[in-house]
Amino acid sequence: MLTLRSLVRSLPIALTMLFTGCASLSSQVIDIHPELQVSRQLNKDIRIDVQAKDLRTNKVIGYRATDKAPRPEIVLKDSVALLKHTTEHALEDMGIRRFFKGEYTMEINLVSLNYQIEKYGLKQTARVDMKINVTLTKGSKRYTGSYTNDKTQTFVGTPSEQENLKLINALVTENMNLMVNDKQLLDFIQFN
Repeated sequence: MLTLRSLVRSLPIALTMLFTGCASLSSQVIDIHPELQVSRQLNKDIRIDVQAKDLRTNKVIGYRATDKAPRPEIVLKDSVALLKHTTEHALEDMGIRRFFKGEYTMEINLVSLNYQIEKYGLKQTARVDMKINVTLTKGSKRYTGSYTNDKTQTFVGTPSEQENLKLINALVTENMNLMVNDKQLLDFIQFN
């Protein structure tokens, strides 16, 4: 039977495990669904073939904070489908309904997506950054854009899977919003 004395003795050990990341952490697969906000309407008869590629040589975004080896990985689930479908949904919100070859080709490349964690006593700071490149072509005409951003958040203890998911989803959403609201890219679609 637990006594008050045994509870008081075990509390510091439990708190230490919680705040230092010694508790058992598992690898995490991030499955995100960004909802983009568009600022413009385009002609519904425009045809755009959206193509996506993941150019990263290592599909691991980063590692969860723990002193044990191997450290649990954080991986993005199906990055190619994420880029393609999120972009197509944003273009649909702009009025475009035809996603096949024949007029424009939009190539979206995931260049980097990184998650790093640093410990400062009981606190941990997570920093995430992302870069995507876009090439939009129509015949011999071409527009290229590059979109980079980062986010930093401090947590007491090790970030949970839900906290990691929220942070990475916010980063990807912001980055893709930069792309779908790029005035020069949208002008290229509208006026060529």
